[in-house]
Amino acid sequence: MFDSLSTLGTLLKQIISHFHFIRPLWLSLLIPFTSILYIKWHQDTKRNNKNQLPEHLHRVLLIDESSWKKQLPLKLLFVVIFLSILICAGPTWQKQPSPFGEDKAPLLIVLDTSNSMLEKDVLPTRLIRAKQKIQDLIALRDGGKTGLIVYSGTAHLAMPLTQDSAVITPYLAAIEPKIMPIEGKSAYKTIPLIKQQFSTLSKNNQPLRGTVILLTDGVTTSDNQAFEDYFSHSSNQLLILAVGDNNQSSNFPLNMDSLNELNQLSHGHITQVTIDNNDIIWLNNQIERHMQLSNDSVMPWEDIGYYLLIPVLFLLLLWFRRGWLVQWCAVLVLIGSLGLYSPISMAKMVQSTSTLNELNANNKQTLWDQTTQWWMNLWLTPDQQGQWYFNRNDYAKAAQHYQDPLHKGVAFYYAAQYQQAYTAFMTGIPDLQNALEENQPVNIQNKIDVLLFNTANSLARQREYLAARDLFQAIVKRSPYNKAAQHNLTLIQNIIDEINRLSESQANTGEVEQSQNLPEDEPQTADGADEQVLESQIIKQTLSAEQILADEKIADKWLRRVEADPKYFLQNKFHMQTLSDKGNK
Repeated sequence: MFDSLSTLGTLLKQIISHFHFIRPLWLSLLIPFTSILYIKWHQDTKRNNKNQLPEHLHRVLLIDESSWKKQLPLKLLFVVIFLSILICAGPTWQKQPSPFGEDKAPLLIVLDTSNSMLEKDVLPTRLIRAKQKIQDLIALRDGGKTGLIVYSGTAHLAMPLTQDSAVITPYLAAIEPKIMPIEGKSAYKTIPLIKQQFSTLSKNNQPLRGTVILLTDGVTTSDNQAFEDYFSHSSNQLLILAVGDNNQSSNFPLNMDSLNELNQLSHGHITQVTIDNNDIIWLNNQIERHMQLSNDSVMPWEDIGYYLLIPVLFLLLLWFRRGWLVQWCAVLVLIGSLGLYSPISMAKMVQSTSTLNELNANNKQTLWDQTTQWWMNLWLTPDQQGQWYFNRNDYAKAAQHYQDPLHKGVAFYYAAQYQQAYTAFMTGIPDLQNALEENQPVNIQNKIDVLLFNTANSLARQREYLAARDLFQAIVKRSPYNKAAQHNLTLIQNIIDEINRLSESQANTGEVEQSQNLPEDEPQTADGADEQVLESQIIKQTLSAEQILADEKIADKWLRRVEADPKYFLQNKFHMQTLSDKGNK
């Protein structure tokens, strides 16, 4: 309901700002028309003044002469004339849509692939639901250039703007947090990619205005600043699709406050994901409306006055019958209102309700929880609520309420949810780094060290010893007098050395057969002594391009080894881009 009201409000603003008449000279007919109305009203007034009968006799004896029914045909005739003048003047507030596909609005989709998008308050997960919405939107647009940008700790162009929407589907399906080089949530890093993509589009040596859709569950202050700087000086519009449901419990609740702030700063539009396609229809309407209102082509204005012919024809039909019963108008209005709730629409409403009940069955808050939450919201901020639960040793619930990344991560750590703790700690680092670059107070440096220290501890708890060791080494390098980091670094290095010795002994005794095909998401616990031993036992065969092409069997074997899964292609591409950026810096 609120989305519909927001769309209606936006439409009214656009109508008010762009409303005008195509043929305004026709409005000059309103001058004689108004004069006739005044003369008629003046004659009726003089006739009534001549009646000297008492009021009680006037109502009885002259009822036919002054009845509103007798004057109704003349009144409606004036209405018809007035509407006819408006039709001739040609009211309008929008341009005609272009018949060419090239004039469809270009669209850049920016998808959040951080770990928080794996939450299941929106089933099956936020990320999967977001990808489903993207596919539905592409199918609904039926044309127009579309591009895909993904981000977590880094931002990458998964698919440049293209007219072939079918190409996006396999790459979209391959998007997941595991393929991203660096974890985090840094939407502001997508701004250079957005600029670069829209700069490639031009029409008559002028940049073509497009739309950016951001699908996420929250943003940071750095994102707000970057998006405000770009969209306040750009003709492109920002649409935000908030992915999540605050009515369901989640470790990383949907942060609507930050998204609403971003929407206000960037002068965009925002809506929340729905179980039906209302959100997709709303997004598509916003895209097309922005293209029409900002179109710099010579497309003529659309004459809306033709729609006024419908009430005019309806009123004229009443003259074909003596006594033309105006009461039928009320019947038609009643039938029209009942038509809004046809059996098909009612069936869709019932189906949507049942689907919503099924989705909420597995993760539904009780009435007592909702009441308690409402009461706490009246008096406490989210961080204060998190501290209240933390003091009562309810760490999991405290983590759900905390907004501060450090406190949220500590609560997850105490709750033994180390993966969520790592994600929370990583979320707070970009903002602090930006603040440090702006020469803000020195305590920012200490906060970064604390976040990095806790992040390394979370990695160690997940048996990611190599990553934890590297991070502890970076902390010691930044702060040589950090005794806690030096102590943990020594412990982690001892664990890695012990695992390396064990792996080497197993490799020498031939007990490494089962370790050759480890899953990709297994923790990296050591430097890989077993791989080093196996490498010495494998005879490498290096072939040139000429040798491969000369032998059909070798060529066929080589082609079979080429990885065809877009997931691995994107993963390698993103990692190479990240290494290239680090090298340039």
